[in-house]
Amino acid sequence: MTKLSISIKNLREIIDLLNTVVSEAKLKLDSNGLNVKAVDSAHVAMIDIHMNRESFIDYDVDQEDELAVDVDKLKGIIKLATSNDNIVMIKENERLKFKLGSISKSIPLLDNSSVLTPKVPAIHSESYVILRKGELERGLKAAEDVSDAIKLIMKPDEFRARSASESEDSEMVLQKTDLIELNCSTEVKSSYPLDYLLRLVKSLGNAEELKLSFKDDYPLSIEFKTSKDAVEGVSGFFLLAPRMEH
Repeated sequence: MTKLSISIKNLREIIDLLNTVVSEAKLKLDSNGLNVKAVDSAHVAMIDIHMNRESFIDYDVDQEDELAVDVDKLKGIIKLATSNDNIVMIKENERLKFKLGSISKSIPLLDNSSVLTPKVPAIHSESYVILRKGELERGLKAAEDVSDAIKLIMKPDEFRARSASESEDSEMVLQKTDLIELNCSTEVKSSYPLDYLLRLVKSLGNAEELKLSFKDDYPLSIEFKTSKDAVEGVSGFFLLAPRMEH
């Protein structure tokens, strides 16, 4: 039998992250913990989420298991919880049962074969920047009403996020001293769809810093962790296809 107990905080983080990309997802459970890989229908954005078994309040998984779920139904469960609730999840036949406080509720599991797990491509760039999540979110919000794309520019001494239209422009400039870490030997730049990027950053409410890796006209990788603890919390990465400029 698969039975889990998880804090409302961690479950909400997982659901918020998935909600930026997909409406259905497959939760994979094994001896190490939970893993979810998902890609949006346009194949523009992909997310890989992990939560160690030690981060669960209780983790009873006899063997590897897969739970295909409707993300919107999980959001409905979250709305029933209070901020201090711990949620018990039990797999019963073709249903997933939730217990939170005085409430019990079951939702149907989807057919595992109907929810595909994407193969994560090997994305690598030696150039990266680590910055405070709040700084990046501020720069993205400034560009929100300017254009649907944002250009990220990394230089050995600074990081920029720039957006422009025929009538408006927006730019965030962070010097190396404003950043947590910057590793860049030569200028790299690439444009990305702003809506995807902003949705992801907004969903990472408890992450304090993000690691962005990219190179010229190349997918963007964003590594995140929602807790400073080496084991606790939700971690993973987000991949975003570049917006090619003509």
